[in-house]
Amino acid sequence: MKRFLMPTGVAVAALVPGVAAAKAPTPAHARAYENAYREVSDKLGPRVPGRNILKDGRKDHGTVTDAQTVSSLNVLERMLTPALASGAASGAPGSSGALTSAGGGGGGVPACASESGGNYSTGSANTNSSSGATGRYQILPSTAAAYGCNLATAGGQDACAQTIYRNQGASAWVGCGG
Repeated sequence: MKRFLMPTGVAVAALVPGVAAAKAPTPAHARAYENAYREVSDKLGPRVPGRNILKDGRKDHGTVTDAQTVSSLNVLERMLTPALASGAASGAPGSSGALTSAGGGGGGVPACASESGGNYSTGSANTNSSSGATGRYQILPSTAAAYGCNLATAGGQDACAQTIYRNQGASAWVGCGG
């Protein structure tokens, strides 16, 4: 009977999927991310792009991978893409703006985006004191301004969340994997 000896590092990588693929960001991806981050911040306001994962790290203090850098770069690039026409953003009949998601939040936005427990209030009790995020979807004022949103009504918040979801995906909300 022949025995095969495998180096310890290879055995661990084989047993734990994704370990070998968790490589550091490439210089090209890091440069592109930093440029897109700076452009979003300049164009839409310093709070809009959120945490700079290359500069500030991840929230859980884990190492930032190349795949995460590329994923975040894609979100930043979508933020720089002009919003769809207002008919689509409102979810008007016949537009591509009507989002559907089983068990979703208001207006077809995924349920995980409803960070306030469904409370549309924009009063101080439902506004994050450190960021200013408010309403059912906890949308930053700068994000609302960038997309031309009116957060004063439930319909306005739903339409704004749809636009954000369409442009940034579910990762725009912490509860959706962002």
